[in-house]
Amino acid sequence: MRAIALSGGGNRGPLQVGALQALAEAGLWPDLWVGTSAGALNAAYVAARGTPDALSDLVRLWREVRPQDVYPGNLLTMAWRALRGQDSLYPNQRLRAYILDRLPPDVNTFGDLAMPCYITATDLRTARLHLFGKELTPDIPLVDGVLASATVPGIHPPVAFGELQLVDGGVVDNVPASLAMDRGATEIYAVNVGYGGQPLQPVHGVHRILGRVLTTFMAQSLLTDLDRAVREPQVVLHHIRIPDFPDVRFNDFSQVDAMVEAGRRRALEYLAAPRPLSAGQVFQEAGLGPNQGAGPLPVFIPPYRRLPGP
Repeated sequence: MRAIALSGGGNRGPLQVGALQALAEAGLWPDLWVGTSAGALNAAYVAARGTPDALSDLVRLWREVRPQDVYPGNLLTMAWRALRGQDSLYPNQRLRAYILDRLPPDVNTFGDLAMPCYITATDLRTARLHLFGKELTPDIPLVDGVLASATVPGIHPPVAFGELQLVDGGVVDNVPASLAMDRGATEIYAVNVGYGGQPLQPVHGVHRILGRVLTTFMAQSLLTDLDRAVREPQVVLHHIRIPDFPDVRFNDFSQVDAMVEAGRRRALEYLAAPRPLSAGQVFQEAGLGPNQGAGPLPVFIPPYRRLPGP
């Protein structure tokens, strides 16, 4: 069974759309989707339609995003929210409305999806990964899962879902390839627009060091997934990393077409010479021995239970 796993990436999500176009043209359409954050939005929209035709519409949706749709307000409103002790710098009503308005009119819940699709979120109350899916949560509104997965802590408020307090799934698992393995996938194309395991230059300055710490934390699940794929001989994991546009401002949505083309080019380059990766290879490139990398990390997927909500 073939799966496509899409990483988080914020406004660099169009890079994934270009890669998906290349995969579709190569006949590599999946049996299931797994997505985190921006990857959750891409995965959910395509799974709602179920065919490669959805990709052209997905490009259009990214073109239509305005900064005010995602980050409404200005420095004064952000400062006011911070002084009042709000949960985030920006409200999420406009982002919810944008996601909801762009979904196909006959797709309201996870059960309405045309294809199996799993979306990750992180529960701040239990420090565990929470999984939404067509079979797991068929009656849950699709917009709730996508919004929760795309909620960057501090930027947008956590999504209250019954007893849960949900934020970006990338906090726990930014490239959810292992979740695809858990669902039975044996061939996985992980399209990663974030950190890919490569050695980085030293950083200086408090905010840069803190940012690197967060990157290091988020990278552990990727390295574990790569190692797991090697230890499970029936699994073939293709890691397509797209490093383009690393310095684009978080609220810049003006370069969608260039990003789509860059993602398409990177995927075509990979498909011309496929090279399934392992954690051991990543460690070797970093100059580490085979036992010096990260060990297996548990990924918790709590069983779904219907909870009372507002």
